[in-house]
Amino acid sequence: MTNLILISILAIVLAIFLIKPKVGLYALAFFLPLIGWSFYLKGFLLTFIDLLALLLVLAFFIRLAFLTIFPSKPLPPLKWPLFFPFAIFIFISLLSAVFAPNPLYSLWYVIRWPIFLYFAYILVPYNLITDGKTLKKTIIALIAGAILVLLSGLMSLSGQDWRDSFFRIRSINLFGVYPYGENHNLIAEFLNVGAFLILTWRLLIKNPRGRRLLDALFVLMSLGIILTFSRAGWITLFLQLLVYTIFYFQTKKQPSRKIIILLVGALIVLSPIFWKMGKLQQENTSSTENRWLLTKISLEAFTAKPYLGAGSGEFINLVDNNLRFKAKYGAAIDSHGMIQKILAENGIFGLAAWLFILVFLMRTFWLAIKKYYHQNLWLLPLILAATGGLFFQLFNTSYYKGKVWLPITLVLVAINLLEHHARRRQTN
Repeated sequence: MTNLILISILAIVLAIFLIKPKVGLYALAFFLPLIGWSFYLKGFLLTFIDLLALLLVLAFFIRLAFLTIFPSKPLPPLKWPLFFPFAIFIFISLLSAVFAPNPLYSLWYVIRWPIFLYFAYILVPYNLITDGKTLKKTIIALIAGAILVLLSGLMSLSGQDWRDSFFRIRSINLFGVYPYGENHNLIAEFLNVGAFLILTWRLLIKNPRGRRLLDALFVLMSLGIILTFSRAGWITLFLQLLVYTIFYFQTKKQPSRKIIILLVGALIVLSPIFWKMGKLQQENTSSTENRWLLTKISLEAFTAKPYLGAGSGEFINLVDNNLRFKAKYGAAIDSHGMIQKILAENGIFGLAAWLFILVFLMRTFWLAIKKYYHQNLWLLPLILAATGGLFFQLFNTSYYKGKVWLPITLVLVAINLLEHHARRRQTN
């Protein structure tokens, strides 16, 4: 009976996405950080957000096939953003799987994560967002999801002892489930994205009252990042603010006295929190030691198989086979850093392919800033939101998740729309 109800719900959602695919896109954006709610479906473990993404992918291609067979009007060509860089990485990952100790396991890992990631969070959203209105609605949906993450984090402060050194914003437990993941870093990484999406939206609207509201929301979300006491969150926020401030002052003839006073005041007000972070790091040495050991495991695996690595998905098995890690920390965990993971799993060829994706993205973003920033100030915070989530993965485990890659796709869409408008102006 339960399975019948679940199948009926999935069929209804699929039908809605078939008729209104953009509804699926907005739902995907809104629920994007919901990575902790998972369940089994026919023997497969799926998170809620990935199941939603899977339904959207199925609906997109079923609809595409139908409109191709029964066309009512000419269909625009299917666009494949980042195809060449991702194809190289996936090819090397598949080649690595052939020589892995568990080839079928590694093959499934490549399909389940990098390939699914590309179709669900890059290809389909990129082809669904064909105009500025859809892009704006998707950004709003992402902001709404980030606000819920922030509110859940603030709720976690209730009941904590504020005198405790480990008092911080944490993940909340709802009915035995951590909807946004168990680790406080998972809260911080999406707030880093959400904060600069708020700045993006602030620059897209002209209403002064709305801008003031968004300013307050940005400050609150930045404070949320700070109160997670996530080192990666602090580093990411600092770099985002640094880049944003540099570009902001470039657009001004002289620094605003109000801005300088605000920055100095913020440093004074936050100084007790900085002191607490220092004390927290002095007392919490196990986290640093844990990450060093994971890095050592990665380097040992790379030394053993330097070219194609141990195979995709094998990092957690490498950790599980490490007696020192299990004795000191218990259950195996995945790599806290995309570089270490790919180096161990896919070797130097896989790492080179992954770095090619990152360099390709950074080059694309930089060229877009140089060309379009002064006429479209909102582009910079949108890029900072996306790169902030990506930079965070030097320290965290969401490298193959939609919460990192959908914001990147939005930047690629935005650049494509700006290029399209520029071409139209040239021809008119």
